[in-house]
Amino acid sequence: MLCTHCSKTFAADGVKNQRGRGLNAQIQCPHCSAWLGRNPILTRMKMVGFYLGCAALAYGYFSPSLRHITTPVAIFAIMALLVSHMMDHLKVIEAPDVEPVDDSEHRKKYR
Repeated sequence: MLCTHCSKTFAADGVKNQRGRGLNAQIQCPHCSAWLGRNPILTRMKMVGFYLGCAALAYGYFSPSLRHITTPVAIFAIMALLVSHMMDHLKVIEAPDVEPVDDSEHRKKYR
């Protein structure tokens, strides 16, 4: 997995903290302690697109008289699946607190 806050990769088994369940689950990055989660609307759209596309293809395969209806439905469902899959990334839900660093000595050196 890739953290969108610190851009470091970590394994799924490296996650120690999790909150929430199901589609609203959030995980904590082990490197920067930022809480990351997915958009539940895009995840639902991905699941609906997959199951609707599979059902339309299967129904059209076994019912040749309705292929002119099930084929476009399957095509649009798979297009929705692919678009929602490309857009569904981890996003930062809660960023960690950043401690302010006093760098006035460093700035004075270059003035």
